[in-house]
Amino acid sequence: MNSILLRGGRVIDPASARDGQYDLLVRDSEIAAVERAGTRMNLDDASLVDASGCWIVPGLIDPHVHLRDPGFPEKETILTGLRAAAAGGFTTVAAMANTSPVNDRPAITRYMLERAEEAHCTRLAPVSAVTHGLGGIEPVDFASMVDAGARLFSDDGIPIDDAGVLSRALDETMRLGYAVALHEEDRALSCGGAVNAGAVATHLGVSGYAHSAEPHRVRRDLAIAIGSGAAVHVAHVSTAESLELIRAARQRGAQVTCEVTPHHFTLDESAALTWGPNAKMNPPLRNRDDVEALHAAIRDGTFDMIATDHAPHDPKSKRMEQLGAFFGPGRQAGHLERDAAELFAHAANGVVGLETSLGLALGLVHRSLIEPARLVEMMSLNPAALLRLEAGTLAVGAVADITVIDPNLEWTVAPEKFLSKSRNTPFAGMRLKGRAVLTIVAGEIVFDGRKA
Repeated sequence: MNSILLRGGRVIDPASARDGQYDLLVRDSEIAAVERAGTRMNLDDASLVDASGCWIVPGLIDPHVHLRDPGFPEKETILTGLRAAAAGGFTTVAAMANTSPVNDRPAITRYMLERAEEAHCTRLAPVSAVTHGLGGIEPVDFASMVDAGARLFSDDGIPIDDAGVLSRALDETMRLGYAVALHEEDRALSCGGAVNAGAVATHLGVSGYAHSAEPHRVRRDLAIAIGSGAAVHVAHVSTAESLELIRAARQRGAQVTCEVTPHHFTLDESAALTWGPNAKMNPPLRNRDDVEALHAAIRDGTFDMIATDHAPHDPKSKRMEQLGAFFGPGRQAGHLERDAAELFAHAANGVVGLETSLGLALGLVHRSLIEPARLVEMMSLNPAALLRLEAGTLAVGAVADITVIDPNLEWTVAPEKFLSKSRNTPFAGMRLKGRAVLTIVAGEIVFDGRKA
């Protein structure tokens, strides 16, 4: 029988209303006891872990990642993605459907779960597409996808333009008891813009992504959600207007949750001047006023969770071979010539985030924007609810998915040390405070940062 005793850490478990110094005993795959620090326990030859100075929290859950498998092994595989997740403190990640082939049928869902089982690491919660091929026309067989293991539905990366298709999808997922996560973009307004429309886009000479593209679609989709009564989740919210619409919809009874990414609450659009394609994503980084609105929404509880939107890309997809010379730490790019601006516009969207998310999120705690328990709610308890998982708690008898965090460990982001296959990050060289030092899944240590 495998036993671990985590001794003397600060246990933070909002689901059990517990926050204090405790010893926590893991026996086999479950949490066997949580007792005040120093209490005598039957150790059963448990392995001892000194957790003093650390937080012991329910395993972190990321509701929004892209693992690129099947289809894009040069960017990421399920194995490398789950190892990166474990290093970031995540015990479960929800893998989006924009693979090749798309996860729109049970065979692909089963493939993903089999690869995750082989990895023997962080858990994978498959996200099914809403429509076949992410085409926005023909809905998937929702019931068969649930039977195969899907925990959420999303065409993420592509908005569902047809309101009728979305309405029918919400009716079906509500019947099954699951949620739909929405990528909110009116493509007639975003027009394939490279960065947020405004001064930075003008300075670089690249196409602008209209600020209104996100809230315009949020307004429509929340109206549909209110009418249906279905559960919807708004992915990677980036504008103040979207937040106001979400608050108003909740007052009208909408079953809506929403997420914020570390890159959106940490950076503004000016990061593109330094990091170029590695600060290009959809939705784009916004202006400073929007960043402040995101902070306020984190403080007041509007945001339910933090999601990485981990989006690994190889240098070729990011056009770094041609554009790398224009950007980099310590300098800002000037106006790009037409050919360079075209390359920028066609660079892939997204940044990696699994290994930096916790450190960036802990910055919210260190700056007193939120309390530690609120961080745990946003990174464990609430994502578990979205994915319909029996997780997010350290209650006795619960599965032993646990993250041990040293909140004061200072470290520097070094992309060359990432376990992810990709290095596309705008945080290279940033000094962060706080990191996962131990990740435990079903009672087994899958990442031990103490050995690093």
